[in-house]
Amino acid sequence: MTLLEQLRETLSFHKVSLVAYVLMPSHIHLLLGFERIEIMSVVMQNFKLLSARRVKPYIPPGFVNELYIGDKFRMWQPRFDDVIIYSEKQFKIKIEYIHNNPVKAGLVQSAAEFEFSSVRDWLTDEKGKLLVEKNWPWL
Repeated sequence: MTLLEQLRETLSFHKVSLVAYVLMPSHIHLLLGFERIEIMSVVMQNFKLLSARRVKPYIPPGFVNELYIGDKFRMWQPRFDDVIIYSEKQFKIKIEYIHNNPVKAGLVQSAAEFEFSSVRDWLTDEKGKLLVEKNWPWL
């Protein structure tokens, strides 16, 4: 999938670890590991810009017009929510929240059924669509 390919490339370029993810129909949740937290905004800006360029040709013409604000194509909201994880408890809560998002949205009965998620990486020996870093000190 184009969006996941761009995520993989952006994280690799910036040397950022992907800890957990879920790609929902209208948004994405990421838990990322940064060696230098000060690059978070640059990473997100690059991902949004490059992924919008890659995905735009695949958006149906009638819908793509709705993603313009004036003469600017805007696939992503201009902001993102950032939460710094400081504890093992908070870490586990965030991973569970990310993985249960498709269940909460009614897309699947079980988180493990959802294809565009790191849930299988965490719960089984299966590998998902992206390389997930599970080597954290408190695990």
